[in-house]
Amino acid sequence: MELDTAVSADSVRWGMRAPHRTLLLAGLLTLTPGTAWAAAPAGLHPVLATLPGSGGTYLLGGWQDGRWLTDAQTRARMTGAATYTRLTLGAAPGRVQGGQPGPLGAPEEPCSETLAVTLTPAREGLAILTSARLNAQPRAVTALPTRNATYEAAVRTELTRRGLRNPQVSITRLIRTDLDGNGTQEVLIEASRFQERNGDFPPPVGQPGDYSLLLLRAVVNGKVVTTVVGEHIAPLKPWDPGSSAPMPMATLHRLAGVADLNGDGRMELVLYGAYYEGSGFSVQQWTPAGLKGTPLESGCGV
Repeated sequence: MELDTAVSADSVRWGMRAPHRTLLLAGLLTLTPGTAWAAAPAGLHPVLATLPGSGGTYLLGGWQDGRWLTDAQTRARMTGAATYTRLTLGAAPGRVQGGQPGPLGAPEEPCSETLAVTLTPAREGLAILTSARLNAQPRAVTALPTRNATYEAAVRTELTRRGLRNPQVSITRLIRTDLDGNGTQEVLIEASRFQERNGDFPPPVGQPGDYSLLLLRAVVNGKVVTTVVGEHIAPLKPWDPGSSAPMPMATLHRLAGVADLNGDGRMELVLYGAYYEGSGFSVQQWTPAGLKGTPLESGCGV
């Protein structure tokens, strides 16, 4: 059944300091015991992601011989240009060529270990790129209208649970798909509010009432379960920069894409997180038992 009708009823090597890595990925990674994976097509399957706006394209890692690879491991196995399927939520897929990855920055610079790829033709906007030899979306990935009372209620419930009174619910994206191929639809809810947002980046510190949420709604054993994939709630009282309290850095969480990255028939989640001095990607696997992180990740920040 479809969920909306059923419920109406960071050792990440980003070249940034460890505290910033932790803040950016906080709330993104909830690990569960490992899962056995089906056989995937032979060969190397790199995974790329393009930043919002006119940002670059990063190599996140890949899949080969039954296991996930880091970005560095994937780069070492790449021998030249490759063809990718470009997937943008709410748009038709396209094909692009990607060159050999190279360092984003010079040695000793903040993002010297981030691996970037040049695409032909060049494309802008938040997107993921998968191996063209994979059937990256074996089931439909559908963008829904963002005005939906059921999912607005789900966001409001989560924000209230985290201490916000009378939160202003603003859903920015709703995606429906069958992630694991069991015939039941899951829904991903992206919601955020920042009074002083700077384009694709949140402010350094949010104001009371600001937030960013990424939720996954699924029917598990006949019941609707909400999983928090990413979350940031601004302090309930304005932060005093003159105090000794640590800076409560704001983080914006977005869904970059949904795709089967290893050919096993189950689709992974590619997540995007940004703070005022940087941004990055991570990849998670989902089953009804929960979320499991992967070594696929990349980013750039200071």
